Amino acid sequence: MPLPHELLQEMGRRRAAEHVEARRVTRRDLIVTAALCVLWVMLGLLLVAWSLHTTDLVLGRAAFYAGLGVGNGGWLFTVLAAYVRGEKRGDW
Repeated sequence: MPLPHELLQEMGRRRAAEHVEARRVTRRDLIVTAALCVLWVMLGLLLVAWSLHTTDLVLGRAAFYAGLGVGNGGWLFTVLAAYVRGEKRGDW
């Protein structure tokens, strides 16, 4: 027995609203992820720039390698965390 036409229309409207909300959540998460990636890269560049500015060799090398680790590792782990959140939500 087919469902009544009014019920089908209500189900369609509800699914369309859920789709819009899901797209909004996904878009917000991607924007936050992009902002965090930029933040990590800027922090890494700041550490590398400070390593070039300092006159102490040991402190300069430590800041340089810390800048490489923070700049590269920060955005990488941010993107991986966003991927895991998207998998849990069912985005991809």
